[in-house]
Amino acid sequence: MVIVVAGDLIGAAGSGRMVEAIAGRAAQLGSPTEVVGVLPGDGAGDRRLLHLASRGIGHAAVLRTTAANLDPADLELALRYLPDLRAIVLVEPSVDLVAPAVAASAWSGAALVIVTSAPTDDGDAGSNTWVLAAPKTDPDEAFAGVVADLAHRLHDGADPGQAWQATLTVLGLEPAVDPAPEDVPAPG
Repeated sequence: MVIVVAGDLIGAAGSGRMVEAIAGRAAQLGSPTEVVGVLPGDGAGDRRLLHLASRGIGHAAVLRTTAANLDPADLELALRYLPDLRAIVLVEPSVDLVAPAVAASAWSGAALVIVTSAPTDDGDAGSNTWVLAAPKTDPDEAFAGVVADLAHRLHDGADPGQAWQATLTVLGLEPAVDPAPEDVPAPG
């Protein structure tokens, strides 16, 4: 299962758009995909669920409430409820959602991908965790495609390091690394 998590799924911009973009791309690649989050119990929430379903995105763990954010206990319950976790993707999580996701990753053996525009302390996250810096905007959903491709490969059981390298290779990307001092040409 590829799980994409966000607090407010109703937004057409920001994290709501990123959640849908990543989940939609993962579903398009053939991975069973579910979203976990909150939506209002009104017509707008109903339309959003129908839209997600039309893209092949499951919503077995969407809480219908007026709350703006997902509670950590609700996330923990959702991750226990959804069987066969292989990849968990958190999109712009609040700090209190990281710990339940890290715990679920540990007991399930699932890889954890945290997409955030804010720095996060992932010191206790483990070796099977990626923290990816989200761009300010992703109008063509290129970044969402990178995250979805990685999650899809992890879902299929690829070794985490090989999944990352294959994602970069297939998409024609190079890792963002500073060159070694000997690779930098001398001035002049």
